[in-house]
Amino acid sequence: MMRKKGGSCVDIDDLVATGGTLSSAVSLVHLCGGTVVECACVVEIKMFIDPPADSGLPSRTKLFKDMDINHVPVWGLISEDVLTVEAKLEEGYVDDGEEH
Repeated sequence: MMRKKGGSCVDIDDLVATGGTLSSAVSLVHLCGGTVVECACVVEIKMFIDPPADSGLPSRTKLFKDMDINHVPVWGLISEDVLTVEAKLEEGYVDDGEEH
């Protein structure tokens, strides 16, 4: 929470993908007269950082540049690289539909 005009903060979010929530938070802090030192998130979805122009995906880099906040660094604690690892199932495994 911004205590006084001219203060600085770190914006923290649970997940960053397109950057919409973080960019709104940065804008709000700027409107209140503050400075965002950096943005931190628990999970970062990298495919939206700077996708190819013909992909149809939104670009977080372009959004931050268009909003003139591309100087604010964004970091993630966990990358989706870790989240997309598939579990190895034993040969012959059959799902019985029950929670274990």
